[in-house]
Amino acid sequence: MEKQKIFEGKNIDSAIEKACEYFNKNKNDLDIKVIEEGSSGIFGIGGRKAKIEARPKYDPEKLESLVKEMVEYILSFMTPSSDIDVKVKDQNINISISDSPNSGLIIGKEGQTISALEYILNKMVSKKWPNRIYVHLDAAGYRERQEDNLKKQAVELARRAKTVGKPFSTKPLSSYHRRVVHMALKNDKDIITQSRGEGPFKRVQIAPRRKSRRKMR
Repeated sequence: MEKQKIFEGKNIDSAIEKACEYFNKNKNDLDIKVIEEGSSGIFGIGGRKAKIEARPKYDPEKLESLVKEMVEYILSFMTPSSDIDVKVKDQNINISISDSPNSGLIIGKEGQTISALEYILNKMVSKKWPNRIYVHLDAAGYRERQEDNLKKQAVELARRAKTVGKPFSTKPLSSYHRRVVHMALKNDKDIITQSRGEGPFKRVQIAPRRKSRRKMR
């Protein structure tokens, strides 16, 4: 499927027309973002072309069908059958797997298997779908319990950071779970959270906010 592409023209309408021709779609079937309005310049000198970014609008039902097919294919190597529920909301796809006898196999030790499956699904979807989509995979309510525990851990690390006066870090987390930590502490004015590290070893550092010199005097 086609991904977003940049188009230029003497004005916005001209650039949009080129996008419609390229994707063979009507204007209403495209997501269009104006990058540069363009200008004619003075006496035709120093003008700039209009520039837009365009891509086809996606069909949620088609996306849901595609993702469900991917999940079924991956799980076919692990369990004989599973009940899969896929819900699409904006850029997020929430997948819930119901398979009581094999939930432990799907989740894995400390959630390692389900995290790996989620990573693979995100990679597969990114190659098949033009829009940026985030896949969230859950089985037997494990992710919800995991998020609740992660929020509690974040609050506890923040309490320790403020008490001791030094930063503490979480264990390595996925980008999604790092965001859970950031959101859990976003309203704590005495705490600063920052992602540290590289790749799969990224953690969230939770540090006490330094008071201004004026307040310390």
